[in-house]
Amino acid sequence: MAKGSSIGSHDLRKMLEVSTALVAVRDVNDLLGDAFSLLLPLVGADCAALATASLERGAKLDWVEKGLPKAFFGAYEKMETSDFVLSAVQSNPGVVLRDDQMIDRKALRRNELYQWSREVGAPIEQVMAVMLPVGVGFQSGLSLYRARPRPFSRRDQAVLQDLTRSISHAVSNCWLSAKAARWPKVLDALLEGGTHAIVLVRSSGRELDRTAGAAGLLDRWFEPAERVAGSLPRPLLAELAKAQAAWRVGAERARPWKKARKGASLRVKFLALSEPMGEPSWALVLREVPDVPPVPKELAGKLTACEGAVASRAGRGWDDKTIAQAVKNAPGTVKKQLRSIYSKLGVRDRRELMLLLCEAWLDA
Repeated sequence: MAKGSSIGSHDLRKMLEVSTALVAVRDVNDLLGDAFSLLLPLVGADCAALATASLERGAKLDWVEKGLPKAFFGAYEKMETSDFVLSAVQSNPGVVLRDDQMIDRKALRRNELYQWSREVGAPIEQVMAVMLPVGVGFQSGLSLYRARPRPFSRRDQAVLQDLTRSISHAVSNCWLSAKAARWPKVLDALLEGGTHAIVLVRSSGRELDRTAGAAGLLDRWFEPAERVAGSLPRPLLAELAKAQAAWRVGAERARPWKKARKGASLRVKFLALSEPMGEPSWALVLREVPDVPPVPKELAGKLTACEGAVASRAGRGWDDKTIAQAVKNAPGTVKKQLRSIYSKLGVRDRRELMLLLCEAWLDA
């Protein structure tokens, strides 16, 4: 090892304690709380920040911090171009770097992010960081900070380098555990059956996950100027803010949002969920609903109002389960209503009903 970078037997015992704590971690808050409570004093750091990003969702960084004010990363997006740490560690993945390997002191004091840290009461004089090798489709980085102008040593760097693989495994496990935990919560929250497109988002609107059909719906219903990379389209961001405001004052569920165009409408439900990392999250349930014209008067007069609602949807090719959801009846009730409809309108089956109604709609 290089001069000044030797790790003693006491350090090795402490590193083993950190590694043991990391093995059991499945939640990022536990990672920063338990394991990092051992790591920070080991390298003489005062605080830490862990950045994570899903590459398939635009690679926007989300931060979890220990010992830093929330405001520190509150304006990060505006100053991301000034983040000398990010650019340095991205160029050297898996390699622990000290700040003197990233930027000189004069440039640091002029740096916008450095100046912002002092404004929010988190003077960060020294930093040591690493881009964690956590796997394909996911990105993470760890930064350790000192509030006093005493540089991290080569020994500190060597300790963190030896622990990097264990930290990477722990972060990856947290990400996989959180992802696996989301979908049962969503499925439990959906009170009605059927096939839906679902988008999971954080309270900021940043996407966590989506079903396969969601992308097509979002592309069809929102213009390019309305879309935001890795986030909800702007109209849905505004509606999400309203849903959160309603949720905070005790409303059980926000009203569905609708967007109509000729021939169909898009309906979006907002469901509040709990997130494994402790941060509020939401499921947006999207459903494209074709317009259903009423049964023409000459035929409607032979049916009850409920049968008319069922007949109009059957005429559009809806299956029994989807009709049942729309008219709020059991599928078995819909089947009975359809048999009554066939008898009253003089048709034998659904195919003849569809032909009859199509001809009537064309003549109307």
